[in-house]
Amino acid sequence: MDQNSGPNLILVKTALDKLFDEATIEQAVVGKATALDPIVFTQDTATNAAVVSSVLGGGGYFDKTLDDVAPNKNATVTAAAMRTTLIAQFKKNLPISRTFMADQQLSAVSKAVRQQSLTWAASQQRNAFGVYALGFTTQLTIDGVALFSASHINQNGDTVSNLETGALTDPNLNTVINDLRTQLSQTGVVMGYEPKFLLTPSILHQSGMSVAKSVLRAGTGNNDLNYFSEMYPGMKVVYSPFLDATSTTAYFVGSSTHGVMRFEREAFFTELVDWRYSLDDQYVYKLRAREEVDSIEYSGLVGSTGATA
Repeated sequence: MDQNSGPNLILVKTALDKLFDEATIEQAVVGKATALDPIVFTQDTATNAAVVSSVLGGGGYFDKTLDDVAPNKNATVTAAAMRTTLIAQFKKNLPISRTFMADQQLSAVSKAVRQQSLTWAASQQRNAFGVYALGFTTQLTIDGVALFSASHINQNGDTVSNLETGALTDPNLNTVINDLRTQLSQTGVVMGYEPKFLLTPSILHQSGMSVAKSVLRAGTGNNDLNYFSEMYPGMKVVYSPFLDATSTTAYFVGSSTHGVMRFEREAFFTELVDWRYSLDDQYVYKLRAREEVDSIEYSGLVGSTGATA
């Protein structure tokens, strides 16, 4: 195979990309959450190296009147201080020997590319789920407190809690879901958020499935219907192994619109650099992406540390 022609370089890159894509598809597992999940992470794009976010709130409910002109209660809409999210770059270079290509010894290259697909997925997921994992401690929102906290102050001036401590059981999940449904938004209004996902560590996923998806009520000796599987059959019960290192008891419930955002600046892409441009006669398979995940606000989320039975 002639390694000095442009078309062959393109064909090699295409073959490597196909290997990468195949390895990525093999990682898809039912019940396993990823950073690309539009429910677990509110997806958005970034047009610059940083994203500046704010939230609007205040003003409360709509005024009720029988007149054409609504009463003036001097209710004001306010905006939180800006939050800047810096977009991170993920990068790795995979060197490939020119002689490997020339002699078509591609099995070793295949293994390396497949390994890099696993490494990229792990890097992306670790970064994304770190927002949830650290949500009780160092991961802050626009109001300056932890993502899951009892002391959020919304833009209406209300104190809002989206923090629980009960273990993942039928009664405690009911408490968490009720917290979500009665949570005050930034405007000071009960929005009636409904749970769209239950996120757990890997070790807790089985319990989550039992509690939320059993036909009959989990953990009891009666034949009551399971409220959660009947009421919320579409609620996803998903896990991430990148939560376990921080906590094996914490779990999270969220609505379809919440404040954990994934900003994508440049989707994952690759580039194969010809060996002729390298000092050590190597091809370089470059893998790049630019994205970041951040917690903008608490709305639509409730987390429990799972620390108390």
